This record gives sequence, structure tokens and C-alpha cells, in this order.
Amino acid sequence: MTTNTTASDEPTIDEVDDTDPADGASDAGVTRRRALHVGGVVGLGGLLGGIGAGSNTAAAADSSSVVHLDYDDYDDWSDVYRVSNGNSDALSLVASPTYSGERALQLQVSEGDHWGVSTHYDFEDGLLELHGRVRFALNTNWSMEGRNFANCRLWNCAISHGEGSAGGGDTDGTNGWSNRLYVTSRGTNPDGPFHLLSNTYHMDHPGWGDQDYLIDGEPEAIGAPEIEPGTWYEFEYYVAVNTIAAGMAIPNGVVRYWLDDELIYDRSDFRFTTDQENNVIDSNGPVGHYGGTYTAPQNLYAYYDDHSMALGGTLDDC
Repeated sequence: MTTNTTASDEPTIDEVDDTDPADGASDAGVTRRRALHVGGVVGLGGLLGGIGAGSNTAAAADSSSVVHLDYDDYDDWSDVYRVSNGNSDALSLVASPTYSGERALQLQVSEGDHWGVSTHYDFEDGLLELHGRVRFALNTNWSMEGRNFANCRLWNCAISHGEGSAGGGDTDGTNGWSNRLYVTSRGTNPDGPFHLLSNTYHMDHPGWGDQDYLIDGEPEAIGAPEIEPGTWYEFEYYVAVNTIAAGMAIPNGVVRYWLDDELIYDRSDFRFTTDQENNVIDSNGPVGHYGGTYTAPQNLYAYYDDHSMALGGTLDDC
């Protein structure tokens, strides 16, 4: 294995995920504020919206609103997610492998590239809290060779769009923020099993995001799961926006992760926003971004299935 001499603690650099679909960067053609044209909240366990234009924008009706995305129900992935960055050709619905049903979502990061693609399931009016669940797997020969360790983003857990959400932007409470899940080769072999990383752009950590590696000995790691290529995992995430008092952000914003029902990460000290009207949770969804200034050493594939979301509450309450 060759080792890159670049510092191994290099931040996870990426572009800002704030492109409006009206600017031509989206395949789905909807914006956060655009109203739904089909469907609505149809009850517990049902789809919110329908197949076709507008189905990837959800209205936050109440704490009992749940969205279950069964990829078998859609003709194309763009009926579900929009794209902000990367190559839309990197995403496809495939018959194998799947966790359940007939189709799963495949996301490719090509050899020598950073992107992949960054996708979003948008919330029409934004959310103060989001509880999500998805199954994911890495392809059987996933490898992160070429440096001391590397990081690859797998999931946008909660994005508030704006320059403060990614790309080294300073989060000031009004200009976006984010929490994203990464897979990392830090503390392991370049062929795995791999570890997980939580990266958060918040007000108390200017530039490049706050990186919490879920590895034994790291201060914020409750668990240190090992991610084996070729194995399906159930990833669950909960994000809640901080409260505000006298115009000041209170450090009580929450991010929690579970893997296969085991709590692995729990922080409740984030300051995300000073504006609960316009700087809240806009979207979440699958993503593939490799690096840093380094790129994927080979073609890499991540798979997703059974994406569920509780809008403004928790899945356990619904």
C-alpha cells in the first residue's frame, strides 16, 4: 500500500449544498418552498406525496407525519431525490443487491473523482427535528487505499442550505448548517472493516466541520462499530435544532446515531441556528463524496434501501 504524505487529519472538503433547483442543478425540479402538486400526508406508514414531479418535497404537517420511501414504487430515483452537486449519472435503481423488495439505490464514486453525487429529499417548510432510518451497504471490494486514512461521505443526515453548511463555510446561525455521516479508514486497514465519522457544521466550530470519529478512545464515541463491505446495516439518525433565547442560540441542539438498534453517537450541545424560521432542517438523503483533496482509488459503490423519516417527531412515536 502506498501512503499519501498529505496530513491524515486533512478536513473533509466539499462544495456547498445550497444550489437551488431553479438554477438548473437539480434533476427533480422542486424547491423547498414549492407546494406539493400531488398527494399529501396519507397516514402512518404511507407515502407522503406520490410518484412524479413534486414527490420529493414533504410538508411537515405534525409530529405523526411519516414518510416511507420504497424504491420499488418509483420509476426513477429522480422521482424521490433532487441533486445539488456531483454527477446525476452516478445514481441508479438496481435489482441487486437489495435489502428488501425488488430494487435498491446504487451510488457510484468513480476512480479518480471526489463526487459521486449529493442528493436531497426536501422538506417544504423546514423541520425543527428529524428522525430518519435507512439501510446501507458498501460493495464487497470497497477499498480506501492510498493514504494513512481516508473519509467518504455516505449520508446527509440534516442539511440547512447555505454557505455555512459545507465547503469550509463559517456557520453563523443564519447561513446554513449540516450533519453528515462518513465511512472512514482511520484506525483500520484500507480494505476494512471500516469505521464511521460524524461531521457537523455548527456555530462553535468555524470552518470544515466538527469531525467526531466513532472509534474507541475518541471522546464523543459511544460505540465503535465496524463496517464490513458487502453487509447491510440499519442506520438511524435523529437531529433536533437548538432552542433560542433573547435572540441567542442555546447549546442544546441534538445529533444521535444508532446502528442496528445500538446507540453509537449522542451529542446534545450543538448551536446550529439563531433563526428557527429560515435556518432549520431543509433536507436529507444519500450522498457520495470522497476526500479531502484526495480522490477515490477505484470505483466505489454504496447501496441504500428502505429510507424512512418522521417529520417533526420520532419514528417510535408514530
